[in-house]
Amino acid sequence: MNPLLQPGLHNAFVADGFAAQPGSVSRSETKLLQGVHLAVKDVFDVVGLVSAVGNPCWASSQPIARYNASVVEQLLEAGCKWIGKTVTDELTYSLAGANVHYGTPVNPRAPDRLPGGSSSGSAVAVAAGHAQLALGTDCGGSVRLPASYCGIWGMRPTHGRIATSGCFTLAHSLDTVGWFAEHGELLEQTFGLLSHSEKADADPGITLLVSVDVLEQLDPPVRELFERWLEQCDLPIERLPLGTFALEEWAHAFRVIQGAEVWQQHRSWVSTHDPKFGIDVAQRFEAAAHIQPSMVAAAATTRSAACAYMSRLLCRGRLLVMPPVPGVAPLLGDPPAIVQDARERSQRLLCIAGLCGLPQVVMPWCTVDAAPVGLSLIGQRFADEQVLACALTLHHQSTAAKAENSYVPCS
Repeated sequence: MNPLLQPGLHNAFVADGFAAQPGSVSRSETKLLQGVHLAVKDVFDVVGLVSAVGNPCWASSQPIARYNASVVEQLLEAGCKWIGKTVTDELTYSLAGANVHYGTPVNPRAPDRLPGGSSSGSAVAVAAGHAQLALGTDCGGSVRLPASYCGIWGMRPTHGRIATSGCFTLAHSLDTVGWFAEHGELLEQTFGLLSHSEKADADPGITLLVSVDVLEQLDPPVRELFERWLEQCDLPIERLPLGTFALEEWAHAFRVIQGAEVWQQHRSWVSTHDPKFGIDVAQRFEAAAHIQPSMVAAAATTRSAACAYMSRLLCRGRLLVMPPVPGVAPLLGDPPAIVQDARERSQRLLCIAGLCGLPQVVMPWCTVDAAPVGLSLIGQRFADEQVLACALTLHHQSTAAKAENSYVPCS
């Protein structure tokens, strides 16, 4: 038995702090989320606990938290019921969902496949029904990818929209707080609470954009199902031709900026403590250490151009619709080359919102080979409410299509 894990519960929770109430008293008059079971990725400060961030060496060098992270405090004040902290990939620097120290949370929708990371435990906690709501973080896709792999709702909000105080940061200009929920309405309620905003009605003037560049990255069965879904969609569709998105260039810029910021923030700790990382995470830190200033400057130029382009593209009620990742999660026994290929193709899709700081909502959609694949919407910066409202509308349409057996949506 792994002493770092709470026994059972799909290996989603860390042993330290499971079921320990952090002590916040609900002060909300409305108690919007009264009784909602809340799990929290082990990167957020919780009173009386240490954030291990997926690495025992990190845990041993950190103080016990005296205050709750801002988002944790707000959710507890709104009536959420504390469940416990969840497993994360080491220092959140992975998308696989596997951790050499803690093990791999069990994907309840596809137990023979990876759950996706780095917010693996939070995604599994919701997918397995242990929690109705779970906090995660998203830098390169750490909420969006596991939401798709586990067949649940997940959200990356506009960068900077939600306070990150009391939360570990991997790469400061890319990290966001994110969350998973058992249904779309709860995802939307949580955003409204944390952003202090009001729910938006679905915009009747929405146009959905479909990128051929994105289609080229999808596994053939997923592309076929997506094309069939588009044929049934009630909203106007506009196709963007091949070459509209420079996905490989954008993904490379993302990796450079991320690596530079990772090394900027964490090189002192890594150099001092010489932690024992898993092979994949160690390789990423090694690569980050060798990023040159000229590379960062070029990546920043690419990022600026991508942000300006996406801002123009997503104006006037246009939303990009796409599977957030190319296909289903890799099998647990797949060789490293297959897992790496899935990671690289996923990065080409996930970098669109990540590089440009855009809101992206992932919803349950379909199954391929008995494993989940999500569907997502991306909107312009600060259009989170619009993206959420449209996602709920589209999900209701997909549920109706299920009755016609047009494809096999996630339950």
